[in-house]
Amino acid sequence: MQRLPLVVPLCAGLAVAAAVDALLPERAPVNTVMTTTVATSAIPSDEEQAIADAVEAVEPVVSAAMQQVTDAPVTAAVAAQVERAVEVIRSNNGARSTRDADIEARINSMLQQGQTPYAAVVVMEAHTGRVVAIAEHSTRENSKGLAFKPIAPAASVFKIVTASALLESGVSPSEEVCFHGGKTRMKQSNIDDNARRDNRCIPFGDVVSQSANVAVAKLATRHLDPDALRIHAADWGFGSSLGLAQLTPSKANIPDEPFAFAEAAAGFGDVKISAMHGAVLASIVANGGELVPPSLVVGAERAGKRVVGQKTARALRQMMADTVSKGTGRKSFGASPRLPMSAAGKTGSLTDYKTGLDTSWFVGFAPADNPELVVAAVVVNTGVWHIKAPWLAKESLRAAFRERGTTTASDKVASR
Repeated sequence: MQRLPLVVPLCAGLAVAAAVDALLPERAPVNTVMTTTVATSAIPSDEEQAIADAVEAVEPVVSAAMQQVTDAPVTAAVAAQVERAVEVIRSNNGARSTRDADIEARINSMLQQGQTPYAAVVVMEAHTGRVVAIAEHSTRENSKGLAFKPIAPAASVFKIVTASALLESGVSPSEEVCFHGGKTRMKQSNIDDNARRDNRCIPFGDVVSQSANVAVAKLATRHLDPDALRIHAADWGFGSSLGLAQLTPSKANIPDEPFAFAEAAAGFGDVKISAMHGAVLASIVANGGELVPPSLVVGAERAGKRVVGQKTARALRQMMADTVSKGTGRKSFGASPRLPMSAAGKTGSLTDYKTGLDTSWFVGFAPADNPELVVAAVVVNTGVWHIKAPWLAKESLRAAFRERGTTTASDKVASR
Protein backbone atom coordinates (compact mmCIF):
# COMPACT_ATOMS: atom_id res chain seq x y z
CA MET A 1 0.00 0.00 0.00
CA GLN A 2 1.31 3.44 -0.90
CA ARG A 3 2.95 5.45 1.88
CA LEU A 4 0.31 7.98 2.94
CA PRO A 5 1.19 10.51 5.67
CA LEU A 6 -1.66 12.21 7.50
CA VAL A 7 -0.88 15.46 9.22
CA VAL A 8 -3.60 16.12 11.77
CA PRO A 9 -3.92 18.00 15.04
CA LEU A 10 -2.14 16.23 17.89
CA CYS A 11 -5.19 15.10 19.80
CA ALA A 12 -6.71 13.59 16.66
CA GLY A 13 -3.47 11.80 15.87
CA LEU A 14 -3.23 10.37 19.37
CA ALA A 15 -6.85 9.29 19.25
CA VAL A 16 -6.25 7.39 16.01
CA ALA A 17 -3.10 5.77 17.32
CA ALA A 18 -4.63 4.69 20.60
CA ALA A 19 -7.72 3.27 19.00
CA VAL A 20 -5.86 1.43 16.25
CA ASP A 21 -3.36 0.02 18.74
CA ALA A 22 -6.21 -1.24 20.91
CA LEU A 23 -7.89 -2.88 17.96
CA LEU A 24 -4.66 -4.44 16.66
CA PRO A 25 -2.71 -5.57 19.74
CA GLU A 26 -0.61 -8.13 17.85
CA ARG A 27 0.50 -5.80 15.09
CA ALA A 28 2.95 -2.95 14.90
CA PRO A 29 1.31 0.20 16.28
CA VAL A 30 0.57 3.18 14.07
CA ASN A 31 3.36 5.68 14.65
CA THR A 32 2.69 8.99 16.34
CA VAL A 33 5.21 11.74 16.92
CA MET A 34 5.07 15.10 18.64
CA THR A 35 5.07 16.82 15.25
CA THR A 36 1.46 15.60 14.97
CA THR A 37 2.19 13.11 12.19
CA VAL A 38 0.44 9.76 11.80
CA ALA A 39 1.91 7.53 9.10
CA THR A 40 1.45 4.11 7.54
CA SER A 41 4.23 2.86 5.29
CA ALA A 42 4.57 -0.09 2.93
CA ILE A 43 2.27 -2.38 4.94
CA PRO A 44 2.27 -5.94 3.55
CA SER A 45 -0.91 -6.75 1.66
CA ASP A 46 -2.03 -9.39 4.20
CA GLU A 47 -2.17 -6.71 6.89
CA GLU A 48 -3.88 -3.99 4.88
CA GLN A 49 -7.37 -5.22 5.67
CA ALA A 50 -6.78 -5.30 9.41
CA ILE A 51 -5.36 -1.79 9.45
CA ALA A 52 -8.18 -0.54 7.22
CA ASP A 53 -10.86 -2.07 9.44
CA ALA A 54 -9.29 -0.51 12.50
CA VAL A 55 -9.03 2.98 11.05
CA GLU A 56 -12.58 2.81 9.71
CA ALA A 57 -13.76 1.84 13.18
CA VAL A 58 -12.15 4.90 14.73
CA GLU A 59 -13.24 7.43 12.09
CA PRO A 60 -15.82 8.88 14.51
CA VAL A 61 -13.02 9.28 17.06
CA VAL A 62 -10.96 11.20 14.52
CA SER A 63 -13.85 13.54 13.68
CA ALA A 64 -14.66 14.14 17.34
CA ALA A 65 -11.05 14.83 18.21
CA MET A 66 -10.56 17.22 15.31
CA GLN A 67 -13.72 19.10 16.27
CA GLN A 68 -12.20 19.80 19.70
CA VAL A 69 -9.08 21.38 18.25
CA THR A 70 -9.56 25.11 18.03
CA ASP A 71 -5.96 26.28 18.00
CA ALA A 72 -4.66 24.07 15.16
CA PRO A 73 -6.95 24.47 12.15
CA VAL A 74 -6.68 21.94 9.35
CA THR A 75 -5.27 23.46 6.16
CA ALA A 76 -6.74 22.78 2.75
CA ALA A 77 -3.73 20.64 1.83
CA VAL A 78 -4.11 18.55 4.96
CA ALA A 79 -7.85 18.19 4.37
CA ALA A 80 -7.10 16.80 0.90
CA GLN A 81 -4.66 14.30 2.43
CA VAL A 82 -7.27 13.21 4.96
CA GLU A 83 -9.90 12.78 2.26
CA ARG A 84 -7.55 10.66 0.15
CA ALA A 85 -6.65 8.53 3.18
CA VAL A 86 -10.29 7.86 3.96
CA GLU A 87 -10.90 6.88 0.33
CA VAL A 88 -8.03 4.38 0.49
CA ILE A 89 -9.31 2.96 3.77
CA ARG A 90 -12.82 2.51 2.45
CA SER A 91 -11.65 0.89 -0.75
CA ASN A 92 -9.89 -1.72 1.38
CA ASN A 93 -12.58 -2.55 3.89
CA GLY A 94 -15.67 -2.43 1.70
CA ALA A 95 -17.46 0.48 3.37
CA ARG A 96 -20.19 1.53 0.97
CA SER A 97 -20.02 5.10 -0.30
CA THR A 98 -23.20 7.10 -0.72
CA ARG A 99 -21.90 8.56 -3.98
CA ASP A 100 -23.19 7.45 -7.39
CA ALA A 101 -20.39 7.19 -9.96
CA ASP A 102 -22.77 7.37 -12.95
CA ILE A 103 -24.33 10.64 -11.78
CA GLU A 104 -20.91 12.09 -11.02
CA ALA A 105 -19.66 11.14 -14.48
CA ARG A 106 -22.58 12.95 -16.13
CA ILE A 107 -22.01 16.12 -14.11
CA ASN A 108 -18.24 16.06 -14.53
CA SER A 109 -18.75 15.84 -18.29
CA MET A 110 -20.80 19.06 -18.14
CA LEU A 111 -18.05 20.81 -16.19
CA GLN A 112 -15.36 19.72 -18.61
CA GLN A 113 -17.38 20.75 -21.66
CA GLY A 114 -18.13 24.06 -19.95
CA GLN A 115 -14.39 24.70 -19.58
CA THR A 116 -14.98 26.03 -16.09
CA PRO A 117 -12.02 27.81 -14.47
CA TYR A 118 -13.44 26.66 -11.11
CA ALA A 119 -16.65 24.74 -10.51
CA ALA A 120 -18.16 22.33 -8.02
CA VAL A 121 -21.50 20.57 -7.66
CA VAL A 122 -22.94 18.65 -4.72
CA VAL A 123 -26.15 16.62 -4.93
CA MET A 124 -27.54 15.30 -1.66
CA GLU A 125 -30.61 13.45 -0.42
CA ALA A 126 -32.79 16.06 1.20
CA HIS A 127 -33.80 14.24 4.38
CA THR A 128 -30.95 11.81 5.10
CA GLY A 129 -27.93 13.98 4.31
CA ARG A 130 -26.48 11.23 2.11
CA VAL A 131 -24.24 12.81 -0.53
CA VAL A 132 -25.32 11.46 -3.92
CA ALA A 133 -22.70 13.15 -6.10
CA ILE A 134 -19.68 15.41 -5.90
CA ALA A 135 -18.32 16.89 -9.13
CA GLU A 136 -15.33 19.22 -9.36
CA HIS A 137 -13.39 20.78 -12.23
CA SER A 138 -10.81 23.48 -12.78
CA THR A 139 -8.91 24.52 -15.87
CA ARG A 140 -6.44 26.35 -13.64
CA GLU A 141 -5.37 23.92 -10.94
CA ASN A 142 -5.94 20.51 -9.39
CA SER A 143 -9.67 20.38 -8.74
CA LYS A 144 -9.52 17.75 -5.99
CA GLY A 145 -11.49 18.90 -2.98
CA LEU A 146 -13.02 22.04 -4.53
CA ALA A 147 -16.50 21.07 -3.30
CA PHE A 148 -15.22 21.15 0.28
CA LYS A 149 -13.59 24.59 0.05
CA PRO A 150 -15.22 28.03 0.27
CA ILE A 151 -13.78 28.98 -3.11
CA ALA A 152 -16.09 31.89 -3.87
CA PRO A 153 -18.24 34.62 -2.31
CA ALA A 154 -21.67 33.42 -1.25
CA ALA A 155 -23.19 36.51 -2.89
CA SER A 156 -27.00 36.51 -2.79
CA VAL A 157 -27.14 32.94 -1.46
CA PHE A 158 -26.54 34.60 1.93
CA LYS A 159 -29.92 36.27 1.57
CA ILE A 160 -31.40 32.92 2.69
CA VAL A 161 -29.70 33.36 6.06
CA THR A 162 -30.67 37.03 6.35
CA ALA A 163 -34.29 36.31 5.38
CA SER A 164 -34.37 33.51 7.93
CA ALA A 165 -33.12 35.85 10.67
CA LEU A 166 -35.75 38.42 9.70
CA LEU A 167 -38.54 35.83 9.80
CA GLU A 168 -37.34 34.50 13.16
CA SER A 169 -37.32 38.07 14.52
CA GLY A 170 -41.00 38.40 13.65
CA VAL A 171 -40.93 40.26 10.34
CA SER A 172 -43.99 39.36 8.27
CA PRO A 173 -43.58 38.37 4.60
CA SER A 174 -46.21 41.01 3.86
CA GLU A 175 -44.17 43.91 5.29
CA GLU A 176 -43.51 46.36 2.48
CA VAL A 177 -40.16 47.96 1.75
CA CYS A 178 -39.54 50.76 -0.75
CA PHE A 179 -36.16 51.39 -2.34
CA HIS A 180 -34.21 52.53 -5.38
CA GLY A 181 -31.08 51.33 -7.18
CA GLY A 182 -28.58 48.80 -5.87
CA LYS A 183 -28.89 46.17 -8.56
CA THR A 184 -25.16 45.46 -8.80
CA ARG A 185 -23.71 47.56 -5.98
CA MET A 186 -24.94 49.73 -3.12
CA LYS A 187 -24.19 53.14 -1.69
CA GLN A 188 -25.24 54.70 1.60
CA SER A 189 -27.74 56.84 -0.30
CA ASN A 190 -29.54 53.63 -1.35
CA ILE A 191 -30.02 52.61 2.28
CA ASP A 192 -31.29 56.01 3.44
CA ASP A 193 -35.05 56.40 3.07
CA ASN A 194 -35.93 58.86 0.35
CA ALA A 195 -39.63 59.41 -0.33
CA ARG A 196 -38.90 61.00 -3.69
CA ARG A 197 -36.44 58.43 -5.04
CA ASP A 198 -37.71 55.21 -3.43
CA ASN A 199 -40.10 54.49 -6.29
CA ARG A 200 -40.16 50.68 -6.08
CA CYS A 201 -42.04 48.93 -3.30
CA ILE A 202 -42.31 45.15 -2.75
CA PRO A 203 -43.29 42.90 0.16
CA PHE A 204 -40.58 41.16 2.15
CA GLY A 205 -41.90 37.87 0.73
CA ASP A 206 -40.60 38.87 -2.71
CA VAL A 207 -37.13 40.17 -1.85
CA VAL A 208 -35.47 36.73 -2.03
CA SER A 209 -37.02 35.65 -5.33
CA GLN A 210 -36.16 39.01 -6.90
CA SER A 211 -32.81 39.19 -5.09
CA ALA A 212 -33.54 42.81 -4.23
CA ASN A 213 -30.28 43.93 -2.61
CA VAL A 214 -31.34 47.28 -1.17
CA ALA A 215 -34.65 45.90 0.09
CA VAL A 216 -32.85 43.16 2.04
CA ALA A 217 -30.30 45.66 3.36
CA LYS A 218 -33.03 48.05 4.53
CA LEU A 219 -34.97 45.30 6.30
CA ALA A 220 -31.81 44.07 8.01
CA THR A 221 -30.97 47.59 9.15
CA ARG A 222 -34.47 48.02 10.59
CA HIS A 223 -34.88 44.69 12.34
CA LEU A 224 -31.47 43.07 12.95
CA ASP A 225 -28.10 43.90 14.44
CA PRO A 226 -24.65 42.47 13.71
CA ASP A 227 -24.62 40.15 16.73
CA ALA A 228 -28.00 38.68 15.83
CA LEU A 229 -26.89 37.96 12.26
CA ARG A 230 -23.58 36.47 13.42
CA ILE A 231 -25.38 34.10 15.78
CA HIS A 232 -27.87 33.15 13.09
CA ALA A 233 -25.10 32.48 10.57
CA ALA A 234 -23.40 30.18 13.07
CA ASP A 235 -26.69 28.30 13.51
CA TRP A 236 -26.75 27.77 9.72
CA GLY A 237 -23.31 26.13 9.82
CA PHE A 238 -20.91 29.02 9.24
CA GLY A 239 -17.62 28.41 11.02
CA SER A 240 -18.35 24.67 11.33
CA SER A 241 -16.89 21.64 9.56
CA LEU A 242 -20.37 20.03 9.72
CA GLY A 243 -18.75 16.84 10.94
CA LEU A 244 -16.59 16.39 7.81
CA ALA A 245 -12.84 16.40 8.45
CA GLN A 246 -12.10 17.44 4.86
CA LEU A 247 -14.49 20.41 4.89
CA THR A 248 -13.01 23.89 5.26
CA PRO A 249 -15.56 25.87 7.31
CA SER A 250 -17.39 28.68 5.58
CA LYS A 251 -16.89 32.16 6.94
CA ALA A 252 -19.30 35.02 7.48
CA ASN A 253 -17.60 38.21 8.63
CA ILE A 254 -20.41 40.50 9.75
CA PRO A 255 -19.11 44.04 10.43
CA ASP A 256 -20.39 46.37 13.14
CA GLU A 257 -20.23 49.47 10.95
CA PRO A 258 -23.85 50.13 9.85
CA PHE A 259 -23.40 50.39 6.09
CA ALA A 260 -20.92 47.49 5.95
CA PHE A 261 -23.42 45.44 7.98
CA ALA A 262 -26.17 46.28 5.48
CA GLU A 263 -23.90 45.24 2.61
CA ALA A 264 -23.08 41.91 4.26
CA ALA A 265 -26.75 41.17 4.97
CA ALA A 266 -27.55 41.70 1.29
CA GLY A 267 -24.74 39.44 0.05
CA PHE A 268 -21.97 41.95 -0.72
CA GLY A 269 -19.88 41.19 2.35
CA ASP A 270 -16.93 39.00 3.23
CA VAL A 271 -18.93 35.77 3.22
CA LYS A 272 -17.64 32.62 1.52
CA ILE A 273 -19.10 29.13 1.36
CA SER A 274 -18.30 25.76 -0.19
CA ALA A 275 -20.59 23.81 -2.49
CA MET A 276 -21.00 21.24 0.29
CA HIS A 277 -22.16 23.92 2.72
CA GLY A 278 -24.39 25.40 0.02
CA ALA A 279 -26.18 22.05 -0.23
CA VAL A 280 -26.61 22.02 3.54
CA LEU A 281 -28.12 25.53 3.48
CA ALA A 282 -30.72 24.38 0.97
CA SER A 283 -31.37 21.19 2.91
CA ILE A 284 -32.23 23.14 6.07
CA VAL A 285 -35.16 24.69 4.19
CA ALA A 286 -36.06 21.38 2.55
CA ASN A 287 -36.06 19.67 5.97
CA GLY A 288 -38.46 22.10 7.58
CA GLY A 289 -35.77 23.97 9.49
CA GLU A 290 -33.49 21.12 10.57
CA LEU A 291 -29.80 20.88 9.73
CA VAL A 292 -29.06 17.25 8.80
CA PRO A 293 -25.25 16.77 8.59
CA PRO A 294 -23.94 15.48 5.25
CA SER A 295 -22.83 11.85 5.12
CA LEU A 296 -20.43 10.14 2.71
CA VAL A 297 -20.84 6.56 3.97
CA VAL A 298 -24.01 4.47 4.02
CA GLY A 299 -25.00 3.86 7.62
CA ALA A 300 -23.08 6.83 8.99
CA GLU A 301 -26.04 9.25 8.90
CA ARG A 302 -26.43 11.50 11.94
CA ALA A 303 -29.42 13.08 13.59
CA GLY A 304 -30.30 16.61 12.64
CA LYS A 305 -30.68 19.68 14.84
CA ARG A 306 -33.30 22.38 14.58
CA VAL A 307 -32.04 25.68 13.20
CA VAL A 308 -35.29 27.59 12.60
CA GLY A 309 -38.96 26.96 13.25
CA GLN A 310 -41.17 25.15 10.76
CA LYS A 311 -43.12 28.35 10.07
CA THR A 312 -39.91 30.10 9.05
CA ALA A 313 -38.87 27.15 6.90
CA ARG A 314 -42.25 27.15 5.11
CA ALA A 315 -41.90 30.85 4.34
CA LEU A 316 -38.36 30.34 3.04
CA ARG A 317 -39.49 27.41 0.91
CA GLN A 318 -42.13 29.59 -0.72
CA MET A 319 -39.57 32.34 -1.37
CA MET A 320 -37.22 29.83 -2.98
CA ALA A 321 -40.02 28.27 -5.04
CA ASP A 322 -40.88 31.76 -6.29
CA THR A 323 -37.23 32.26 -7.26
CA VAL A 324 -37.53 29.41 -9.75
CA SER A 325 -41.09 30.01 -10.94
CA LYS A 326 -41.02 33.79 -11.35
CA GLY A 327 -37.77 35.18 -9.97
CA THR A 328 -34.08 35.20 -10.81
CA GLY A 329 -34.00 31.45 -11.53
CA ARG A 330 -36.97 31.49 -13.91
CA LYS A 331 -34.98 31.89 -17.12
CA SER A 332 -32.62 28.96 -16.48
CA PHE A 333 -35.22 26.56 -15.08
CA GLY A 334 -37.92 27.61 -17.52
CA ALA A 335 -35.75 27.01 -20.57
CA SER A 336 -36.22 23.78 -22.50
CA PRO A 337 -35.66 21.04 -21.62
CA ARG A 338 -37.40 21.57 -18.30
CA LEU A 339 -37.19 19.42 -15.24
CA PRO A 340 -40.11 16.97 -15.01
CA MET A 341 -40.93 18.42 -11.58
CA SER A 342 -41.05 21.70 -9.67
CA ALA A 343 -37.93 23.11 -8.04
CA ALA A 344 -36.99 25.76 -5.50
CA GLY A 345 -33.75 27.58 -4.85
CA LYS A 346 -31.68 30.73 -4.62
CA THR A 347 -29.39 32.22 -7.22
CA GLY A 348 -26.32 34.26 -6.51
CA SER A 349 -23.90 36.22 -8.66
CA LEU A 350 -21.00 38.53 -7.99
CA THR A 351 -18.29 40.00 -10.20
CA ASP A 352 -14.89 40.86 -8.78
CA TYR A 353 -13.77 43.79 -10.90
CA LYS A 354 -10.19 43.52 -9.61
CA THR A 355 -9.66 39.93 -10.75
CA GLY A 356 -12.22 39.82 -13.54
CA LEU A 357 -13.71 36.64 -12.06
CA ASP A 358 -17.47 36.19 -12.14
CA THR A 359 -19.14 33.89 -9.58
CA SER A 360 -22.56 32.33 -10.07
CA TRP A 361 -24.44 30.16 -7.57
CA PHE A 362 -27.56 28.08 -7.28
CA VAL A 363 -28.60 26.19 -4.17
CA GLY A 364 -31.96 24.49 -4.02
CA PHE A 365 -34.02 21.32 -4.10
CA ALA A 366 -36.64 19.38 -6.05
CA PRO A 367 -39.52 18.76 -6.06
CA ALA A 368 -40.36 22.09 -4.46
CA ASP A 369 -43.33 20.87 -2.42
CA ASN A 370 -41.89 17.51 -1.32
CA PRO A 371 -38.08 17.70 -1.61
CA GLU A 372 -36.10 14.58 -2.46
CA LEU A 373 -32.78 15.92 -3.74
CA VAL A 374 -30.79 19.00 -2.82
CA VAL A 375 -28.28 20.61 -5.17
CA ALA A 376 -25.58 23.25 -4.85
CA ALA A 377 -23.63 24.47 -7.86
CA VAL A 378 -20.95 27.15 -8.02
CA VAL A 379 -19.11 28.28 -11.14
CA VAL A 380 -16.31 30.84 -11.19
CA ASN A 381 -15.85 32.15 -14.73
CA THR A 382 -13.68 34.69 -16.47
CA GLY A 383 -15.19 37.27 -18.80
CA VAL A 384 -15.63 34.49 -21.37
CA TRP A 385 -17.95 31.77 -20.10
CA HIS A 386 -19.86 28.74 -21.37
CA ILE A 387 -22.08 27.70 -18.43
CA LYS A 388 -23.35 29.25 -15.22
CA ALA A 389 -24.55 27.77 -11.98
CA PRO A 390 -28.37 27.86 -12.34
CA TRP A 391 -28.23 25.92 -15.63
CA LEU A 392 -25.68 23.54 -14.15
CA ALA A 393 -27.84 22.93 -11.07
CA LYS A 394 -30.89 22.16 -13.19
CA GLU A 395 -28.98 19.73 -15.40
CA SER A 396 -27.38 18.09 -12.36
CA LEU A 397 -30.82 17.49 -10.87
CA ARG A 398 -31.98 16.11 -14.21
CA ALA A 399 -29.05 13.70 -14.31
CA ALA A 400 -29.64 12.58 -10.73
CA PHE A 401 -33.36 11.98 -11.15
CA ARG A 402 -32.73 10.20 -14.46
CA GLU A 403 -30.47 7.72 -12.71
CA ARG A 404 -32.44 7.39 -9.48
CA GLY A 405 -36.04 8.11 -10.44
CA THR A 406 -38.41 9.92 -8.09
CA THR A 407 -40.82 8.66 -5.46
CA THR A 408 -43.21 11.59 -5.15
CA ALA A 409 -46.43 12.44 -6.89
CA SER A 410 -44.93 15.80 -7.83
CA ASP A 411 -42.69 14.36 -10.52
CA LYS A 412 -45.20 15.26 -13.25
CA VAL A 413 -45.36 18.92 -12.26
CA ALA A 414 -43.18 20.98 -14.56
CA SER A 415 -41.29 24.07 -13.43
CA ARG A 416 -43.17 27.17 -14.46
